[in-house]
Amino acid sequence: MTPARLARAIGRGIDCLLAPGLCLACGAALDGDDSLCMTCRRLLRRVPNPCRYCGQPNPVDGPVCPACLGNPPRWQRLTAPLQYRGLARDYLLQLKFHEALYLAKTLCRYCDTQYLGNPPRPEILLPVPLHRERWRERGYNQALEIAAVWSRMFGIPIDRHALRRLRPTASQSGLGAAARAINLRGAFGFDNRRNWRHVAIVDDIVTTGSTATEITRCLHRGGVEFVEVWALARAYRR
Repeated sequence: MTPARLARAIGRGIDCLLAPGLCLACGAALDGDDSLCMTCRRLLRRVPNPCRYCGQPNPVDGPVCPACLGNPPRWQRLTAPLQYRGLARDYLLQLKFHEALYLAKTLCRYCDTQYLGNPPRPEILLPVPLHRERWRERGYNQALEIAAVWSRMFGIPIDRHALRRLRPTASQSGLGAAARAINLRGAFGFDNRRNWRHVAIVDDIVTTGSTATEITRCLHRGGVEFVEVWALARAYRR
């Protein structure tokens, strides 16, 4: 982390310590130990009736949408409760690009019950890894920060070494689904020496699903039987 980034991070931490009991979004006083007031909490909109496979709004009754019935994804379950819009989008961008790591806990606690799904729980959490060059540039991995919160909440350990990024990739922002898939082809490796069978991939946002698809392909080759995708938000189809 550069000195300037370190100074900004310390400043944000001091602000949080010196102003307890204030809504992170609007600054209103809070009654309890919450991070958002009731008004701002309503701005974190959830995906209505999400499909268990793709996480998009399901237009029919039942757990799986018509699109996934005809063409299911590679993974076995996806949970991404928040709509990637409004306050949720603003917070996730701050978490991803501006070192607002405290927002990981704030966002995770508003979605916690939806990750449990049907038992059994995943054996392990696998945060989507950054390449070492991106890690040096950014100084942290937001997927790991999110996974750390869920690990404490649910008592599921994190494996930080089994899944790794083999090569740097161009930013996915602005790329379509086909270009994203090409960009990520062969970008991940998986060492399943612990013989995991049921895992959850952890990320911040699911956009086209290209990252989850490539990682799931890699995990299945490594012997994993059941792959869940856990993210905070889902981008809607346009």
